[in-house]
Amino acid sequence: MKRESSLPHPPGFWHTVRLLLSVARRRSNGRISRQQELLQHRTGSRTNTISALGVLGVWVMGAFLNGVTATVLHSAVMEAQSLEAEQQGKIVMRTRFFAESLTQLRNATGDEDKERAEERLESSIVFEAERRVEELGGSKEEHRQFLREAVKTRSVGDFIPQDSTQPGIHYLTSTGPLPLMVATLVLLGWLLMLIFQGEGLELDIQRRRNPMWEWLFSHPVRPGAVFLAEMLAPIAANPIYATGPLFFGILYGSIHGSGFGFVAAVLVGVPVVVGAASLGKALEIGIMLRFPPRTRGALIGLMSWFGYAMMIALVVSTLAMPQIIKFSATVLRPLAITVPFPVFAWATGLEADGSFSFLSGMLACWFASAAMIGGGLAFSMWGAQRGLAGSAVAAKPASRKKTAAVPFVKRDPLYRKEILWFLRDRGAIVQAVLIPVTVAAVEIVNFRIMFQGATDSWRNIAGIGVVFGTYFLWVLGPRSLASEGQALWLAQTWPRGLEDLMKAKARLWFRIATSLVAVVFVFAILRSPLDAWKVVLVAAGWLAFGRSMAEKSVTLVTVTSSSGEQEPIPKGRRWAAALGMLTFAIGILGNRWELAVVGIVYSWITAAAMWESFRARLPFLFDPWSERVPHPPTLLHAMIAVSAFVEGGAVITGLTIAFVSIFGGGLALAQALGVALVAIIVSLVTAKMLGNRGVQPGEIWRWNEDAAGKKFFRSVLAGCAGGLLLGLLAKVYVLLLWRFDMFAQWLREGEKQMESIPNLWLSFAFIAVVCAPFAEEYLFRGLLFRALDREWGGWRALIGSAAFFTIYHPPFSWPPVFLVGLATALIFRKTGRLAGAVALHMVYNALVILQN
Repeated sequence: MKRESSLPHPPGFWHTVRLLLSVARRRSNGRISRQQELLQHRTGSRTNTISALGVLGVWVMGAFLNGVTATVLHSAVMEAQSLEAEQQGKIVMRTRFFAESLTQLRNATGDEDKERAEERLESSIVFEAERRVEELGGSKEEHRQFLREAVKTRSVGDFIPQDSTQPGIHYLTSTGPLPLMVATLVLLGWLLMLIFQGEGLELDIQRRRNPMWEWLFSHPVRPGAVFLAEMLAPIAANPIYATGPLFFGILYGSIHGSGFGFVAAVLVGVPVVVGAASLGKALEIGIMLRFPPRTRGALIGLMSWFGYAMMIALVVSTLAMPQIIKFSATVLRPLAITVPFPVFAWATGLEADGSFSFLSGMLACWFASAAMIGGGLAFSMWGAQRGLAGSAVAAKPASRKKTAAVPFVKRDPLYRKEILWFLRDRGAIVQAVLIPVTVAAVEIVNFRIMFQGATDSWRNIAGIGVVFGTYFLWVLGPRSLASEGQALWLAQTWPRGLEDLMKAKARLWFRIATSLVAVVFVFAILRSPLDAWKVVLVAAGWLAFGRSMAEKSVTLVTVTSSSGEQEPIPKGRRWAAALGMLTFAIGILGNRWELAVVGIVYSWITAAAMWESFRARLPFLFDPWSERVPHPPTLLHAMIAVSAFVEGGAVITGLTIAFVSIFGGGLALAQALGVALVAIIVSLVTAKMLGNRGVQPGEIWRWNEDAAGKKFFRSVLAGCAGGLLLGLLAKVYVLLLWRFDMFAQWLREGEKQMESIPNLWLSFAFIAVVCAPFAEEYLFRGLLFRALDREWGGWRALIGSAAFFTIYHPPFSWPPVFLVGLATALIFRKTGRLAGAVALHMVYNALVILQN
C-alpha cells in the first residue's frame, strides 16, 4: 500500500485540458517556424524562436482580420443597397452636387446663368465619371457619355446621392433581397474561414500528425479531457479563433450599441468560435482515420488552403468591394429573389419589420454552435469506430493511359516518372497549384498601384497568367526534388548523367507550367481578339522567361540526410533564384514593356550563373567539403562587378547632385570625376578578387594564351572601323526617331537638359569616351562574355552578353547599343584582344556625343 501511495496521481480533468492546450500552443509556434522555412524553400532541423513581440503581432493580426470582416459585411451591404437602387432605374452619384447642378441648369433663365450652370454640371460629370471608373471599371469617356445622355433623358429625381441609397444594416428588409443575401454570404464566408483554418496554413503536408488523443493509449487520463483538448486545440494554437468573438462584438455593437456588443462577443461570439473550431478539428480527425496517407495530406492541405484563401478574399474585398458586388450581382440578384437566405437574419435576430432581437439572435447562434459541436463529435466518433482501416488502403497506381495522353511523355522515361509522381502525390496539387494561385492573387493586390494605369483587360489577364506560372515553377521545382528524397540520387547509377537528368526535369516543369499558362493566354485572346498579337508577344516572352525560371528551380536541389530531412538551401542561392522573378509580370501588368524585357534577360543570365555553379557542385553533393568553385571569372563574378559599377555610378551621381545643390560648384566636373572614380575602384577591386583566385589582369584583356602574339594595332584598327560604321548607323537611327512625336519629345528634353547645365556635355563626353569604354568592356566582354561563352558558347553567348549590356542603357537606345554589344564581343573573340572592343566603344560613343 505504501508503494502504491508513493506513485504520482494522474492529472485531473481540467489539468489535463490545460496541459494539452499548452502543448498545442507550443506545437503551433514550431509549426509557424516550419511554415516560414517552407515558404522560403528551405528545410532543416534548425527552428526559429517566436519572440513575445512576434506573438503580440500575431494576435493583433488576428483581431484585425476579424474586425476587417465585420467592416466588409457593412460595406458589402451598402454597396448592394446602392446596386438595388440602380436596378430600380436610379443613377447613384457620390455627392448631391450633381442633382443641384442639374436643377440649376433647368431653372436657369438668362444666358449667363445657363452657361455658368452648364460649366458646373460638366465639372460634376467629370468628377462622377472618375468615381465610376474607380468603382465600376471602364473608361472615363464611356461614363461621361453615359451621364451626358442621362442628363438629356432623365429627370432630376433619377440622380440620387450615394449616402441616401446606403441606409445601412438597419434597413435590410426595405432595400431589396440582394443586400440580405450579400450579408449572409459574408457571414458564411467568415464562418467557413474559421472552420477550415485549423491551426493555420498547412504547407508541410508530408509531415506525420500525432493527435493528442493518442495519449489515451499511453497515459492514465480521462478520455473526455483528451477529446475536449483536441477539439479546443485550434483556439489555443491559432489567434484567429481567440479573437473571433470580436466579429460578433462589432456586428451586434453596430446594431444594438457598444454595450450590447461587449455582451455579444462573450455570449454569441465565443460559442460560435468553439463550434467552428470543433467542427474543423473533427473533419481533420476523420480524414486522418479514414483516408490513406497520400490522400490524407492532400485533403488536410486543401482544408487549410481553403481557410487561408477565404481569409485573403475577405481582406482583399475591402479594396474592391464595388467591383465585386457589381460583377456578382448578375448571378446573385436572381438567386436572391427566388431562394430565401435567412441565415444572417437568424444570426442577428432580424425580424420581418426590420427590427433586431438580441435574444433571438443569441438563441439561434447557440443552436448553430450546438449543431456544429454535435456534428463534429459524431463525425470524429464515426472515424474512431471505423479504426485505422482507411490508412491501409493502397493508392491506386496511375494509369499508363493517363500519362500516355500527354504528348511529350513518351519521349523520355523521366517525363513519365514525373507525371506519375504528380498524379500519385495528391498533396502536390495543393502546394504546386492552389498555393501559387493564392500567392499570385496576393501579389497582384500588393502591386495594384503599379497596375492602375493598365486598364486593358488582355494585359491584366495575361499578367495574372504569368504571375501564376512564375509561382508554379517556384513552388513545383523544390517540392518535386524534395519529395523524391534519397531516390533522386539513384539517377547517379543511370547511363545518363545527373546533369542531363536535371535539365530534363527543368524542361518538364516548364512544359507543365506553360500548358497551364497557355489556357490563360487563350482566354485573354478570346476576351480581346483585337489585341491577340500583343498576347502572342507576351506568350513568346513567357517561353523565354519560364524556361529560365525552371532551370533556376533545378539548382535549388539539396541532398537528403540519412534521417530523410533535406539540407537547408543557402540564402544566397535562394535570393539569386529570385532575381527578376516578378519583373516580367510587373512589366506586363504595369504597361512597362522595357521592364518586361529586363526581367527576361536578367532571369536568363541569372539562370546561367546559377547553372554554372550548380554544375561544379554536382559531383560533390555528398561531400561538399571537397567542392571546388568554377574556374574564374564566372558569371557570378561578372554580375556582381556589373551591379557594383552601375549602382555605384548611380549613388555617386545622386550624391554629387545633392552636394552641388547645397554647396555649389561644377556639377558636370564633379559627376564626371565621380563616375571615373567608381569605374577605377570597381575595376581594381574586381582585378584584386580575381587575382586572389589565380587570374592575372592580362588574362582578362586577352581571349586566351594564343592571343598574346596577335597584333595589337590590327585589333584596334578593326575596332575603330566598326565604331565608325556603327556610329553612322546610330546617327541614321536618331534621325528616324525625330520623325516620331514621342521619341522626338524625349530627344528635345535631353537637349534642354544638356543646355541647362554648364559643361554637362563635356561631362558626358568624358564619361562616355574615356571612362565607360574601358570599364564596360572589362566587365561585359572581359568577364561576362567570356563566362557566357564557356557556359553557352556560340551565338547564344553573343546575344546573351549583348542583351545584358543593352538593358543597362535607356530603352530608346537599345537597337544601336545591342549592335555595339554584338560587335565588341565578336571583335574580342576574333582578334583575341579586348583593346579592339574598347576602341570600337570609344569611337561609337564619340560619334554619338558629337552628333548631339
